[in-house]
Amino acid sequence: MNARLSHILQISFAVTFLLLHTPFESEALDIPRPDKELLQRVFSYSTKVDSGDIKCETTYSYTKYSLYIRKRNITLLAVPTMWAVAHGGKRHYLGENYEQIKISNKNQSEVQRLIGLSTIPSHRESLTTVSKYLTPDIYAPTIFKDNILSPFHVANQQYYHYQVTFLLNGTARINFRPKVDNTQLVRGQALVNYSDGRIISMTLDGEYDMVTFSLGLLMGTTGTKSLLPSDIKLNCKFNFLGNITEGSYRSIYNLPEVIPDSVLKNNSNYMELVRPIPLTNREKELYATEQRSKEHKDSVGRTLSEKKHLWKHILWDIVGNNVVNRIKSDFGKNNEGYLRINPILNPLYMGYDYKRGFTYKFDVRLNYMFSPNIILTTRLKAGYSFKQKQPHISVPTMFWYNKNRNGYIQLEIGNGNWISNGNAANYARKEVGDSVINQYPRIYYFKDSYAKILNNYDINAHWGIQAGLIFHRRKAVEPEVYKKARMPLQYISVAPLFELQWRPTGWYGPYVVLDYERGIKHFLKGDIDYERWELDAQWKLKLQQLKTLQMRMGVGCYTLQDGHTFFLDYSNFRENHVPGGWNDDWSGEFELLNSDKYNESRWYMRGNITYESPLLAVSHLPWAGHFIEMERLYASILASKNCHPYIELGYGFTTRLFSMGLFLSNDSGEIKEFGCKFGFELFRHW
Repeated sequence: MNARLSHILQISFAVTFLLLHTPFESEALDIPRPDKELLQRVFSYSTKVDSGDIKCETTYSYTKYSLYIRKRNITLLAVPTMWAVAHGGKRHYLGENYEQIKISNKNQSEVQRLIGLSTIPSHRESLTTVSKYLTPDIYAPTIFKDNILSPFHVANQQYYHYQVTFLLNGTARINFRPKVDNTQLVRGQALVNYSDGRIISMTLDGEYDMVTFSLGLLMGTTGTKSLLPSDIKLNCKFNFLGNITEGSYRSIYNLPEVIPDSVLKNNSNYMELVRPIPLTNREKELYATEQRSKEHKDSVGRTLSEKKHLWKHILWDIVGNNVVNRIKSDFGKNNEGYLRINPILNPLYMGYDYKRGFTYKFDVRLNYMFSPNIILTTRLKAGYSFKQKQPHISVPTMFWYNKNRNGYIQLEIGNGNWISNGNAANYARKEVGDSVINQYPRIYYFKDSYAKILNNYDINAHWGIQAGLIFHRRKAVEPEVYKKARMPLQYISVAPLFELQWRPTGWYGPYVVLDYERGIKHFLKGDIDYERWELDAQWKLKLQQLKTLQMRMGVGCYTLQDGHTFFLDYSNFRENHVPGGWNDDWSGEFELLNSDKYNESRWYMRGNITYESPLLAVSHLPWAGHFIEMERLYASILASKNCHPYIELGYGFTTRLFSMGLFLSNDSGEIKEFGCKFGFELFRHW
């Protein structure tokens, strides 16, 4: 025993001596750590999968879901997609969907529902916003379309802590947690294959848009299918003003064809044959209870109880649902057309400002597709201003004669817009004096009715042209004072217009537009001569990690102006040319600027820039930062005849319930205004 101990000590001494006297090369300090090597293999796995040769194929998917209304009060009626379960005595609902998925060689998929079952009244769906959690892409920068930064995309590793545990069967477990408590980040763990970094399974826990969720994924095993989940389990909880709804979902993908689609379509009797997993006893009982309820109603007939149920159905399911939800209807032999009526009671269509007071808006859309390349659309945008006591109507109609080339003819008419004009009021003031002018508080405003017809055509992805004619009739809101001043009560302008569009890098890059408009006196009873030029450049540059830079620059001038041209109206302060629009309501705009600052000037130069990021400043604060989904910094500048220059700076953020923006203006070196603006977010998503 002593001999063995002596031998061990001698070996230890020899090793220690060698370590102390052997010079180490610098490369020895750079030996990569196994855990970091594994993470790099995971980050790069999707780039090594050959997705360029995707074959056209048809697969099937199955989704089963259950909803349990744990707590419910009247405020749940305010959430449009929860209307169907916001009233009534039932608390537990069940549903199933069986869908066909066609994958093209361009890696695009087309999904068609073949069978749908539900115990929700009128077979509607609820809590539909969580459907995006059933199609995650964990290798992309964001997991759910444009939400949640993925922990397994190389650009997002700066936001996560990782802990790797190597297992004995050629796999490893990676635990990840966010460095900052924010709704754009998740926590969980993944089981990965050690040799190539392929994710085998994964669990995610997070919270976004008032939904707390736990997601379990089983990934595919080979090729491009290994980049997408084959089996998903989702448990979620929707919490809104004391209302708590719990949901449980199971989606299974890559299912084979069991029965021909022509037999399955809209035939719920075949669900039992295509269902890949059996129902639980509790789920069978829910379906049985629903079936017994229907059979009872059919056998009893129109009893007093059924009549009460009929009135309840009319008031709640028909009238009430159409008040808070969008009304949708398809028509045509093959559903070529559709009608969409926005919710009657929608906070997004209600507003308030100083000029109009409380306003209510209404929106109806009608569409008919003669072919994929020939489409007719029309839209009614109506509203009422309670302070002005006037309806506002706009009816744009577009006929796409060549959709592939963005070739369309547009006819638009509208009325009710008010435009201010200080020059006309000042001219009248000189004629009648201040004492008369002060009796008419709305002397600065004119009602603006207009009609516009134009033709647009894209020569290619880089160049497009537009030409047409625009008509304006601006009528004084206070005609009496202009009668006393012996001035016209209305002004009519008729102008041909031309627009040249340039997209240097194609559809998703910068967008440059040159506008020309020429008002011709005595042409179609026009009484104003003018010539206007405007150049506008816009670019929404998407950066990494949901960051975006939104930029806009423009110049404009009148090279001809009639002596009585009181209405200078620059169109680029209203028009947005970026495909898809800006990411929020305040980018590319001046929020505190009076339109007279530019409309009364014969020239202007402008610049707007917005930087947005999900993790900018407030997101890093304890507690409050958890609810911030996006932050934005705004900077805008305007130079015109009346301001040298006008500057607006702002900060804004988006939460699950609302957006808020804070703005500060400086005019010619003096601080002028501080403003705060709000916008609802709940009803945008729900």
